[in-house]
Amino acid sequence: GCAEGYARDATEIQNIQIADGDVCRGLPIPIYMVFPRLFTCPTLETANFKVEFEVNIVVLLHDDHLITENFPLKLCRM
Repeated sequence: GCAEGYARDATEIQNIQIADGDVCRGLPIPIYMVFPRLFTCPTLETANFKVEFEVNIVVLLHDDHLITENFPLKLCRM
């Protein structure tokens, strides 16, 4: 953080639906996603400022039960 305090601003960059309906049990579902160049940059961390990204997986079950999990990402320029 910095002397002025801490602020976090989250922005949704991309949203994709991977499966719908009665998904086969035990079947791996691959997740492939290309981030748009205009809205992403490499992960950056300095003493007073940082830019980070994360993937939020949301599973909505038939009875409207919601399961969410967040995974941090480290983006690198290749």
